[in-house]
Amino acid sequence: MAEVVIHKAETAENIEAVRALFIAYLKSLEIDYNNEIGCADGHADMQHFPNNYEVLLLAKLDNVPLAACGVKRVNDQDCELVRLYCRVEARGQQLGRKLSEAAQAYARSNGYARLVLSTEPVMTYAVRLYRKMGFVDIENYADAPSACSKYMGLQLNL
Repeated sequence: MAEVVIHKAETAENIEAVRALFIAYLKSLEIDYNNEIGCADGHADMQHFPNNYEVLLLAKLDNVPLAACGVKRVNDQDCELVRLYCRVEARGQQLGRKLSEAAQAYARSNGYARLVLSTEPVMTYAVRLYRKMGFVDIENYADAPSACSKYMGLQLNL
């Protein structure tokens, strides 16, 4: 069985691996959804990468980087799970769930009360995963022009 390792991306090599995964995610949104998803406009975020991220989490399968996500501070109570992406060839390995759990652990250990995210209803697999993990629909927490149309949050037991 393949060995899954999830860790903070802190070296230049791992940060670049996360950046490459985020760019692949943005391209997949453009291709898969014809630029019709409001949150697809994230290329500006890549220009000053990794600014504004508290932590970058990288999932490797047999030491190959295949999935990643980031966490950003929203306010004193909330942090945001952003850009959760898994390459097609690695899907089915529960990397999305494992990264979400790592983001939750990070949020808890840093004193946040809630982990929030934005997504699109057409991203049914992602929405289903988040619901299974306890996320519920919430009001818009981000007035960013690139924010998606569906907002979800998870209360963290500190």
